[in-house]
Amino acid sequence: MSDAPEPYVSKIDRRTALAWIGVVGAAAGVGTGVVVYGPITGGERITRGYGTDPKLTKPEKAPWSRIMIPEQLQTAAILADYVLPANATAPSASSLGIPDFIDEWVSAPYPDQLKDRPVIMNGLNGMAPKLLKASAAERAAALAALAASSDRTTKKFWKKFRGLTIGAYYTTEAGFKDIGYIGNVARTSDPGPSAEVKAALEAQFKKLGL
Repeated sequence: MSDAPEPYVSKIDRRTALAWIGVVGAAAGVGTGVVVYGPITGGERITRGYGTDPKLTKPEKAPWSRIMIPEQLQTAAILADYVLPANATAPSASSLGIPDFIDEWVSAPYPDQLKDRPVIMNGLNGMAPKLLKASAAERAAALAALAASSDRTTKKFWKKFRGLTIGAYYTTEAGFKDIGYIGNVARTSDPGPSAEVKAALEAQFKKLGL
């Protein structure tokens, strides 16, 4: 008898997911602002991208459709929560909508996303049978085997999926809170560098003859 988790339900709208694409893409140094279109292998056709000046005020009119099916989203949710499970102070990755972000990433028509698409989709398809109809013990064993795999293709998938999950998670408010990030908060005073920092700088300046 299977004890499969609850079906994943979309958590974020397309505007949020598309914004994540830009932020994570910029942080990773990949292309998310190039307009591309035309045929690719397998008969699939690339739809147009947003270009270098995206207008996200009407995300329902995104020029491409999301491509992941429910089984793939569910698998992505299980994997994302394996990477970043809920704890006493932070929510799980799936509760923040990371599977929706993964869906948006593999659906986007930009060059780097197109390159990642088969890696992620094939990985999800390969893991789905091991996770969706498995017992809790079987699922745990499959996840441990994935993380420890020495297979080149499996490692490539897991590295990419894990990187995207972590990258997206830590662009959220919950992610900021989890790592203690307090940026974008006005300070009432600026105490300047500490005495220890000043001493270290002075020592370096002396070495440089400054």
